[in-house]
Amino acid sequence: MQKSHARKVRTQRVSAKTLKQAISILVVDDDEWIRDLMVHTLTDLGYLVEIASNAEDALRLTRNIPFDLVLSDVRMPGMDGIEFSRILHRTHPAIPVVLLTGFGHIDLARLALREGASDFITKPFNLDTIAIIVERNLERKRLELQKALEQDSLIMFKTIQALVAAIDARQKQTALHSKRVTDIAMALGNRIGLDNNEMRCLELAAHVHDVGKIAVPDNILNKCGALTPEEWVTMRIHSEAGADIVGQVNELSYISDVVRHHHEKVDGSGYPDGLKGESIPLLSRIIAVADAYECMISDRPYRSRLSEEVALVQLAENAGTQFDKRFVEVFLDMHNRNELTLLTE
Repeated sequence: MQKSHARKVRTQRVSAKTLKQAISILVVDDDEWIRDLMVHTLTDLGYLVEIASNAEDALRLTRNIPFDLVLSDVRMPGMDGIEFSRILHRTHPAIPVVLLTGFGHIDLARLALREGASDFITKPFNLDTIAIIVERNLERKRLELQKALEQDSLIMFKTIQALVAAIDARQKQTALHSKRVTDIAMALGNRIGLDNNEMRCLELAAHVHDVGKIAVPDNILNKCGALTPEEWVTMRIHSEAGADIVGQVNELSYISDVVRHHHEKVDGSGYPDGLKGESIPLLSRIIAVADAYECMISDRPYRSRLSEEVALVQLAENAGTQFDKRFVEVFLDMHNRNELTLLTE
């Protein structure tokens, strides 16, 4: 009856609170009056609330409901709040646990923090204090999660950078290819006015655009001479393989499509999906120009480098068919202004 009453209150009140309705809080207390007070207070603030009268029931709830925060009494029959915090911290370390206690001495606070609690409230408490402490712990959780994601992203990006370095090492004549393509693409992106987020995405995608070559055998990757049709089929898997590799990293998945489509052509004759025109991601079209130019002016196992003049003619002749004409025109203008001089040294 108590729990159904709490859910009824929550349903009646939360509908008007659109900003916080996805945030779910578990209240654990053996005192029915405290539970009802917390339900009313938190639902008025816009949170979704579940209740439990003891720690054992609370742990069962946490197995099925993804709570964002837990408010728990310290002194309860059976398992106390300190032990509950310790177990919950072990099984759900990302959930902040705020303990409520009528015995707010420093030793208890220290013990609570050691056992996994993130904060505590001393009874009797002001209802305004509840709002402040809940918001403080939710914000702390958000910042910690953001920091962890950034660290994970950095670690994973460095891992992919290592793979790119391994690819470049397998192709000794193109050891700086990924860096040069990135430099050229960034210069082009900056010239056309990409915003900061687009530039960041372009930098990452350009740097890892050839990571899928890890799936291409050395005898094909370093073949001296033209590839057979069968070998071309194998070589062409690198854009799809690269997209799959990058897509496995949640923090980098947004660049997966860019990597996948950097060998598409605006006339639809490219690979792997034969996309045309603006259906090809904009950043893929930028990388295509940078990649082609860098390849042409670098030595390859099957040919010597082309002169810059010949490479520029090739770009111009294929504008509108292989390459986005707008980006080729911008690139040629940048080259004429000597804005690319240092990028391929």
